[in-house]
Amino acid sequence: MKKKIYNKAIILGGSKGLGKSISDELKKSCHNVIPLSSKDIDTSNIESVNKFIRKYKSTDILILNTGGPKPMKFKELSEEIWKKYFNQLFLSFCLILNGIKINNNGYIFYISSAITKEPKENLIPSSSLRIGFTSVLKSLSANYSKRGISVINLAPGPFKTQRIKELLTDLKKFEKKLPTGKIGNPREIGILVNSIVQNKLRYISGSTIYLDGNTLSSLN
Repeated sequence: MKKKIYNKAIILGGSKGLGKSISDELKKSCHNVIPLSSKDIDTSNIESVNKFIRKYKSTDILILNTGGPKPMKFKELSEEIWKKYFNQLFLSFCLILNGIKINNNGYIFYISSAITKEPKENLIPSSSLRIGFTSVLKSLSANYSKRGISVINLAPGPFKTQRIKELLTDLKKFEKKLPTGKIGNPREIGILVNSIVQNKLRYISGSTIYLDGNTLSSLN
């Protein structure tokens, strides 16, 4: 068994779904894994975000992960909905990056979505705001590299989580149409994150890794 090489990892949205899988796997590499739920930090509530920043001042590994809005038509998007998800998917993460110190040679993982590559009409807040924060993260990645900090964007496609159940009405029918014939297993993302950390992979910093099961049709 490989030894634990980092002291602390903080995982937003770490109590279920992809976040929980990442939390479970990182226990192999980190002494102190802190999986946080929406009760610990509500990224749509800036007061909650600031409270989180005051409590957790530094970490070796930071996983930026949160849920997204339900499918909605563009005409259904009120000003309040836009403000909520601007906070949840964009502003909160910017404040966290500005307020929490990532220790030298650490890692920042952003769990975005494959829809940032192929946006969908009924998920406009999710795709547009995630694309925006992806740009922020890319802009900061070179500066983080000066301290040996790797910044990696993971963009998952359909995985078997509560989120996918909210987006689909018939999971089995959906799976039959997938190139792989089955939906993604969340544990694969956990294994990937821990493998990067455990093996100290660095040259993928600043990159986006799509985990879409070949569901995306675009080349670039």
